[in-house]
Amino acid sequence: MAPEPRTAVPVRPGRWFVPAPPAGPLAFAFPYAGVGASSYRPWPARIGEVAVVGVQPPGRENRTREPAHRTHRAFAGDLADALMPYLDRDYYFVGHCGAVPYALETIFELERRGCPLPRRLVASSWGAPHRGLYGYLNFVDLSTADLHAETRTLFERAGVPIREDFVDLLTQVLRHDLETQRDYSYPAGARVPVPVTLLGWTGDDVVPPDQVRPGWTECAQVEYEELEGAHLAFLSCPANLQRSLEHWLR
Repeated sequence: MAPEPRTAVPVRPGRWFVPAPPAGPLAFAFPYAGVGASSYRPWPARIGEVAVVGVQPPGRENRTREPAHRTHRAFAGDLADALMPYLDRDYYFVGHCGAVPYALETIFELERRGCPLPRRLVASSWGAPHRGLYGYLNFVDLSTADLHAETRTLFERAGVPIREDFVDLLTQVLRHDLETQRDYSYPAGARVPVPVTLLGWTGDDVVPPDQVRPGWTECAQVEYEELEGAHLAFLSCPANLQRSLEHWLR
């Protein structure tokens, strides 16, 4: 098998994380489609004793000049390189919706290398990965979809103001994410080698709770928890999510 393509320019590992990882246990938080590590700015700096560190992929925010990855495997390879200095302590992966496949592929990459694995993956608003993709944007015709409107709606629903001159740039990021996601295929027969906490949201109209839970036990050891809130409640880390994370990240 030919090696997966990697980024075209050298990547400084320190640019992958916002803020820089402190000492002690860490929760690496993978960004939602179309946004970057700053989407975790509303979160507390720590969940209990665990520091929250946003993952910043190339191609967005302060890394817009770097070429974005075209495959999940290439993303996972470069992120695994950057994670190496931090695998000597307890750590966790957290992701919402389209971030979950990237977290899964990174876990599999670390497993292939024989590295210490995260103690747990917290996966919000994503169904069993071997059954396909989720969320309507993964099925619309991208040649006709109004992704500008989708970008504005994303920020409006999250309650975050957006400057109009950023819309074009963020729309490009969203389009790239959707194109990359459509090529993703969960490794056939693979079982996730870490425990998974699966979160569904009662008011989620993008990936409803009845799509989140079915099938996960076929590929992972899972615990399921349903929280009150809409799809994008995750981004603000409301009190019920904080309580849940304090339980699972320990």
